[in-house]
Amino acid sequence: MYTNKQVWSVSYPILLSLLAQNIINVTDTAFLGHVSEVALGASAMGGLFYICIFTIAFGFSTGSQIVIARRNGEGRYSDVGPVMIQGVMFLLVMALLMFTFTKTFGGSIMRLLVSSEDIYRGTMEFLDWRIYGFFFSFLSVMFRALYIGITRTKVLTINAIVMALTNVVLAYAFIFGKFGMPVMGIKGAAIASVIAEASSILFFIIYSYITVDLKKYGLNRLRSFDLALLIRILSISCFTMLQYFLSMVTWFIFFIAVERLGQRELAIATSFVAFMWCFLSRSVRCLLLRIVWSATPSVQEVYNT
Repeated sequence: MYTNKQVWSVSYPILLSLLAQNIINVTDTAFLGHVSEVALGASAMGGLFYICIFTIAFGFSTGSQIVIARRNGEGRYSDVGPVMIQGVMFLLVMALLMFTFTKTFGGSIMRLLVSSEDIYRGTMEFLDWRIYGFFFSFLSVMFRALYIGITRTKVLTINAIVMALTNVVLAYAFIFGKFGMPVMGIKGAAIASVIAEASSILFFIIYSYITVDLKKYGLNRLRSFDLALLIRILSISCFTMLQYFLSMVTWFIFFIAVERLGQRELAIATSFVAFMWCFLSRSVRCLLLRIVWSATPSVQEVYNT
């Protein structure tokens, strides 16, 4: 039986990696607060729209993580790769669909939901660039699922640091026009976030190639599409996909309501909520425990052998 200390050694990097996205949100809030109330509020509307879609992919990765952890815990290491590869294929298709959907209908949807013309224009300026992040963030959650499933979670902390630092430096440069860059404002925040997510994927790929036994985990060759395996993953993850999506939609609805009160009210709410999310320790712990316990077979396998 594993001890609390052993579980914590596996789980604390997951907690730190979960805080990385909050660091990005707080960074954007802090920087855009010096630009204008419109930029601050519009980034919140666009960012929440983006995160609502992202949580669907995050929910799918949770189901994939459970399957990976079980395969790893049972010693079926070569079966880990097919789950990872099927997940990547599915999420790439989903990213393309969500990108196309947002490009096609995002403007019409936001036009219906946002009352201020200035906020609407700012939101669309942000989203037009931010949605490119789908292709990187959707893949990133599958790497998270892989490393949590095989209980090599310390890499998540390093990855979170890389992503957060990249975002802070680039957001500062792009938003305010530093280091020879043009002043981009809200568009700069979106571009910085996308590049930060791309740096996360690049780090995962390089780290995996150097340190992971690709042959052992069945990651050394591409696989054909496996509908049966995908259905199995979806049967596990569909409820978490819905849960995470609904949890963020409620926040999006809240901001829609606040936006109708005025631009200043939206800016104040954005600042308050961005910093509040960093201290929702109870919610973070609950999410962390769900993730850790889903990996229980792998944790047992690591410390009992």
